[in-house]
Amino acid sequence: MKKTPRITVIAATLVATLALCAPIAAQDTMGVNPEAMQRLEKMSAALQLTPQQKRQVAPIIMDEAPKVKALKSDTSLPPMQKAMKMRQIAEATDAKMKPILTPQQYQTLMQMQAQERQQMIQKMENR
Repeated sequence: MKKTPRITVIAATLVATLALCAPIAAQDTMGVNPEAMQRLEKMSAALQLTPQQKRQVAPIIMDEAPKVKALKSDTSLPPMQKAMKMRQIAEATDAKMKPILTPQQYQTLMQMQAQERQQMIQKMENR
């Protein structure tokens, strides 16, 4: 078996990564929420998403972002109502993502979200 030089493997990985990110980067210049991009990258790394999974998850995250942003900026809702609506948005997103993720990835996602909720509660208590 012929051994592939390490630099070739690194270059191929870089090209594949850029190709995967190109459509997402193109959307970013058209007004995509930068927080959504950060969330996608964080999620991709934490869950070790395959390139195909990342392509499938990206539109779900991009669809969720404006809903979350609008809810956060809505000053007419009391905090409890906001929290309930945020939970509904998250549950709808989770339902779309569950068939894409492996059971282990989904479990990790649920743990990440539980941790985020706990941090949010602590942040609200410290106000």
